[in-house]
Amino acid sequence: MVRNPKDLQLWAHQLAAAAKCDAYFASGSERGCLVHMPTGTGKTGVMAVLAAQRAQTSPVLVVCPSAALVEQLKGEFESEFWDRITAAQEWRPDIVLQALPGSIDNLANRLAQAEGQRIIIVATIQAVQQIYAADAIDRLTAHVGTILFDEGHREPAPIWATVVRGFAVPTVLFSATPFRGDMKVFDIDDDHIYFLSFSGAVNQALIRGVTIDERNLSSDPLEFAQEIVAERDRLVTNGTFPATCKVIVRAANEATVTQLFAAFSQALNGRDDGVLAMHNTFKESGEAGAQRRGNVPRLRPRPEKFLIHQFMLVEGIDDPACTMLALYEPFNSTRMLVQQIGRLTRQPPGQIAVKVSDAIVLARSGEGVREQWGSFLTYDKACQDNGGKPPMRNSEQVLRNLVDALPKMDFIDGQFRERLDFEDDDGLAKDLLFPKAAVVYEFSSEFDMDDFQADVSALLEQEDRFQQLVGTAAGGSCRFHVSLGLAQSPFLAETLFQSVSLDVTIYACAGSRLFFYDSAGLWVDEIDNIGARLSPKTLRSLMPKEAEDAISFLAVKNTDLGPMALRSRTLAAKSLNLSGTFMGEHMNVVTRATGVVDKTRRSVGFSRARVRDGSGYTVTAQEFAEWCDTVNEHINLARPAAPLFDRFATAASAPGDKTPINILIDVQELTERFMLEGRRVDVDPEGMCVDVIEEATPKAPGPFKFELTIGGVAHTIWLKWDSRKKKYWLVSNSLSQIKVAGDSKVSLTRRLNQSQAFRIITADHRHVYVHGAFYAIDLDLADPQGPCRLVLDLITPIVELAGITSEKGVPGGEKLETWRAGSLFRFVDEQVVEGRGDSAFGVTFPAVVCDDLGTEAGDFIGVDERSGSQRVAFMVCKRKPTDAKEVGVSTSAFYDVSGQGLKNLAYLKSDGADVPGEAKKFDKDWKMSKDHLTDKVPRKRAGPASVAFRNMLARVKRSPGAERSIWLVCAGGMLSKEALEKEFKAPRPKPHVLQFYHLVVSAFSACQSVGVQLKIFCAK
Repeated sequence: MVRNPKDLQLWAHQLAAAAKCDAYFASGSERGCLVHMPTGTGKTGVMAVLAAQRAQTSPVLVVCPSAALVEQLKGEFESEFWDRITAAQEWRPDIVLQALPGSIDNLANRLAQAEGQRIIIVATIQAVQQIYAADAIDRLTAHVGTILFDEGHREPAPIWATVVRGFAVPTVLFSATPFRGDMKVFDIDDDHIYFLSFSGAVNQALIRGVTIDERNLSSDPLEFAQEIVAERDRLVTNGTFPATCKVIVRAANEATVTQLFAAFSQALNGRDDGVLAMHNTFKESGEAGAQRRGNVPRLRPRPEKFLIHQFMLVEGIDDPACTMLALYEPFNSTRMLVQQIGRLTRQPPGQIAVKVSDAIVLARSGEGVREQWGSFLTYDKACQDNGGKPPMRNSEQVLRNLVDALPKMDFIDGQFRERLDFEDDDGLAKDLLFPKAAVVYEFSSEFDMDDFQADVSALLEQEDRFQQLVGTAAGGSCRFHVSLGLAQSPFLAETLFQSVSLDVTIYACAGSRLFFYDSAGLWVDEIDNIGARLSPKTLRSLMPKEAEDAISFLAVKNTDLGPMALRSRTLAAKSLNLSGTFMGEHMNVVTRATGVVDKTRRSVGFSRARVRDGSGYTVTAQEFAEWCDTVNEHINLARPAAPLFDRFATAASAPGDKTPINILIDVQELTERFMLEGRRVDVDPEGMCVDVIEEATPKAPGPFKFELTIGGVAHTIWLKWDSRKKKYWLVSNSLSQIKVAGDSKVSLTRRLNQSQAFRIITADHRHVYVHGAFYAIDLDLADPQGPCRLVLDLITPIVELAGITSEKGVPGGEKLETWRAGSLFRFVDEQVVEGRGDSAFGVTFPAVVCDDLGTEAGDFIGVDERSGSQRVAFMVCKRKPTDAKEVGVSTSAFYDVSGQGLKNLAYLKSDGADVPGEAKKFDKDWKMSKDHLTDKVPRKRAGPASVAFRNMLARVKRSPGAERSIWLVCAGGMLSKEALEKEFKAPRPKPHVLQFYHLVVSAFSACQSVGVQLKIFCAK
């Protein structure tokens, strides 16, 4: 029976689209057809009509991006669309089926037995990819006569270039986004394009218009929530939107979605408007009205008026009650912004062709949202000016044209080379060479090579890499992809110019491991059923004992997070085992090693689980698979690692008990890179080493918590072990308000999680977690001749330091000859100037100045230029009140003291710069004020005037025989040598004592590296 769409209650533009497709089918074109219709203009209806018509002769395959859309389309095709337009029964298909990889044979049988029935098959892109990868695509190609591809806003997968050619049937691409990166799959026929512009749809009142409202929205989650709630209330009150209207709230990551859920719940303060937060990492919690979910439910019947997400509401929802978008964090992609706004533009039910209020997008001023939307509208107009067609760029054709422009043969790199032939897959496969290089993963029993191949193809598509060839070797245990890409030049801000790249991807299964290489660095860690990368402990056997003297290169990272510690270094020598050591090797983690193993030059990247043998591109796919088998055998042999590695931090497996009991944050990460409300954060350096306690509240963001003082505010931070990421993870709403300088969208919480810039001691006291990995710290501090000896030998007790009552005294508004009684400055002044006091520090100086305040090198500087006793000392003098839990050993306070002392090491180097400050600084008075009272003390305590003192200091520093030292003078209860010795002897030293040990070793190493002595003075 011939059916005429004009008999249906379709809108004019739907009829026009259907007519364009009918003309395409009648033309016999071997190319594709494009239908572009903005979201909300009835695209699904056109698909239903076309599918019903074409199914009269043969089954129609409808492909869409997600399982949720499969269910939605099935319902529309079976009855929902036809019910809405009161269509006659004959329009409805006889059967609507779903294609699934696991039941493709059953589907093929049903299709074979359903002769004469009108059948529509619906499938996800991934399902068809998996069917193709399983060599079962013929079950569909034998029956399907038409393909309708509903890509929404997505680029079709590259593998579809091969799949579509295999079907060899008319294909219609339905798109809601006219600005396509390229048409990798569908070779669109320029004569068969239906285009409904966004502005045209708005002018016909088929969809809402859009207003971008940029304003100074708060970056504080709670204040932001209050602003958005108030704006929705205003728009409902003035009649712009009905009381049923909903607001989509967009965040940039899981942590912010969590923060906004809490903020909106608090802002609503018991109102029944409701909040629904969705993220694929969430587990369902809470009841409707205040719920977190890991999926998107049917939104139309949901009561919540505020819908919070990252990406989950960008496509596949059709609730016309969604009329507002609040961007807490914007999209980086204009395409995704347009997708998101498309969720707001559906007309209210029954009001097509009736002008209604614009959808509202609330964005923060200065984030460029209006400019992004404006660029889309400009493009929309360019499409209209182009005759109602989007400018089409077919990447495959562009690449072919570029290659075709090359001569058929040329003499390049010393040999004659023939031009690449796109049609000769066999020739290309034979010509390929790969490196002996791979990242090594464990994989689970559920790992399937075909599924993984399909996932890699999908990732290549996401990276805009056109897949030219997929091949196999070693009986299918090795797969490879050849992909071509076009990369926009980074040197052009607005102009289009692209360069061509050819990249390869190859991977092979060997035992229970996957060896993976991609020339462009494709990230596959998040693919299902891939386990962790191999651990450093396991990989060390690839650099065995037999190769120790042949290890010629190491890259190391420091586990020490001290203020002056070198973060990383590289070492190179003919044989590092024979070339000596450097101070503090045991605190460094080997991240990469290169040497000769079994007569082959091998490089192992321990932090990334990368292995490379030799150099260049030398092996075929079959030989790559054989190499992977060989390396896997070497790993299984578990040969003893080269003893050279024993000099460095010992990599350890994650302990059974990962309970954190103490954490030390890298303070440099905070003060140098983060801002709070436009100002540099005011970090309390004493609060960076704290105990971690259990969280008693069951629904807290994490099972453990601690507190940091940053910006003068105490922040509660929750800590949890993420078993999927295999890392500790921080969660804090308030800490996330502190942003990276220059990038307000990257919070302190996120950066700490990414960089893992913290050290954690676990409950067993035998492991430390640094740089995102565990290392053994089985230190026997109770042994008086063991590791503690170095630290204790650096410390000199002075009885009087315990009784010091202040650091500099309390100003009384006087000009004094020295500092007030009881102050640390008074005590140091009396003890270090030659001829005064009892020489409690062991040495005195004939020349001493106070360098405190301003650009200082130390609180005091002492110099002795006399022959036989040449020395210079920078003295940092601190008296700190101490937390009761750390009396006698305050790691937090010592972190501050050591940081201030070590930051000026450069001025003590023999070739170092002059101390900062003006030339006559030491001829002036030291001043300190409080409550409008100012004390003054002469800066010159002994010796010559300022200019002469500076010259003397410079001469002594340069003298080869001079002693150069940093003094850390710790008064009050912050440090006691007897208390430290007692703590070291304890069967289980307290966590902050272990942190103290590492800080002192760090400070000592930093001083030794520039030939400076470290001296620590404290209470007895």
